Amino acid sequence: MTDTPDTESEATRFNRAKDFVNEKYSAASDAVKNQYNRVREKVEDVDFGAITDQVRSYVRSNPGKALLISVGVGFLIGLLLRRGDEE
Repeated sequence: MTDTPDTESEATRFNRAKDFVNEKYSAASDAVKNQYNRVREKVEDVDFGAITDQVRSYVRSNPGKALLISVGVGFLIGLLLRRGDEE
């Protein structure tokens, strides 16, 4: 069975498409890995204990505002989750 010109051009196009997809996949994979590493480093630098102390201090000094903020955030999260179920 010999290759016809059409079969050869299809194989060439397939190989070019495969190479293109592999290049894009590698580039996307590298970009995701780099971004993951940057975010991981930033999270490691955060002092969650200090943030927790600041939040506690704010809530103790402004209980009404803290309650309203938490109710508002809960309401928004509820809306977002409910919209996802309706689709």
